[in-house]
Amino acid sequence: MSTESFSKGLVEIISSSDESAKVELEFLQVLQALNSNPDALDVFRNFGIPAEKKIEAISKIFSKRVTSMTLDLVTLTISQGFADNLNEIEQLVSNFIAEKRGAALAKVVSAVSLDTRTQNSLKKALKTKLGRDVELSLKIDPDVIGGIKVSVGERTFDSLLSSKFSEIQTVLEGR
Repeated sequence: MSTESFSKGLVEIISSSDESAKVELEFLQVLQALNSNPDALDVFRNFGIPAEKKIEAISKIFSKRVTSMTLDLVTLTISQGFADNLNEIEQLVSNFIAEKRGAALAKVVSAVSLDTRTQNSLKKALKTKLGRDVELSLKIDPDVIGGIKVSVGERTFDSLLSSKFSEIQTVLEGR
C-alpha cells in the first residue's frame, strides 16, 4: 500500500470518529512531535527494533495525553511499516483533511507565533488570491530571522529576510 493510500484511509477513519476534530488535531500534533525529534525518528525507522517495542514506547509516551483513537492511529501507522514516512503522512493527512472541507492547505513558516488577527488576515488574503478557503499549517522556525513563507500546493510566497539577503548576495556577486 502506498503512503498516499494509507494517508487517505487515516483521514477516512478520523472523519468517521465522533471526536474527529480532536483526533485530527492530536494525530497531527503527535506526528509533528515525532518528526521534530531526530532521536525518536531513528528509533521508529530502525528495522532492528521490533514493531511491538515501538508500539509499546508510543503507548507509554502518549496514552495519557491523547484519545484512544489517536493512539490507535499512531500505532497502526507504526505497525504497518510507515514509521519512515511520518513526515510525508503528516503532510498528506493535513492536505486531505483540508480538501475534505473544501479548503486549500497553506504551510506557513515564520520566526514567531502568529496571533489570531494575523492568521485571519493571512487567510483572507490567501482566499482572495486563490479563490477558495484556506487552512493554515503553522511552523515556527527559530532559524528564520524575520518575514514569512507561505506554500500552497506548488505555489510559494516567500518574504523571508534570509531569501531577500540571498537575492542581494546574488546581485552583488554578479557585479
